[in-house]
Amino acid sequence: MFFSPFVLQGDTGTPVDVVFAEATANDLVATKNNPKWQTDWTSDFLSDPSISKYSVKAGDDLIALAAYQIRKNKAYVYVLYAESAPHSNPTMKQKEERKYSGIGRVVLAFGIKYSIDSGCGGDIVFEAKTCELARHYEEAYRATKLPSIEGHGIQRYMLADENAWDLFSAFLKEE
Repeated sequence: MFFSPFVLQGDTGTPVDVVFAEATANDLVATKNNPKWQTDWTSDFLSDPSISKYSVKAGDDLIALAAYQIRKNKAYVYVLYAESAPHSNPTMKQKEERKYSGIGRVVLAFGIKYSIDSGCGGDIVFEAKTCELARHYEEAYRATKLPSIEGHGIQRYMLADENAWDLFSAFLKEE
C-alpha cells in the first residue's frame, strides 16, 4: 500500500488533490492580508518552536493551515489549531459559496499520518470549537470524548486505534 494525495471536493464538486508541506513565512503572513483570516498565524502563540505548522495547497492556492504538536511525554499528536482560508472557511462562507470542502477531514487525516511518522501510533487529540463540531466528530469519526483540561469545559476528543485507522485508510491505495 502507498499513501495517496489528500483529496478535497472543489466548488464544482470535482475532486482536488492537495499537498501538505511545512508552512513558509509567506504562508503565515498571508493570513494578515486581505481577505484576512480569522487568526494571525504570525502571532506569538503560534510562533512557539514546538509547534509544527503545515500549509494545505492545491497548486499555489493556499487552502488551509494546521498546527500540530507532540507534547512532552505524550504518546499522541495534538492538533493545536487548524483554519481554512477565507474562501473555504465555513464560519465565513455559506456552504454553497465555499471553494473547497472536506478540509477538516484531511487536516485530521494528516495529523494521524504525522502521529504515525512521529512514533505516536496514529493517535491524535483535538478540540471542538463548537457544539456542532463536537457532534460531527462523534458521529462522523466516532471520536472519543476526553475530560477537559483544568475544567475549562472545552470539548476534547481523541482518534485512536480503529477509529483513527478508518479515517487514515481512506487515503491509502493498493499497489
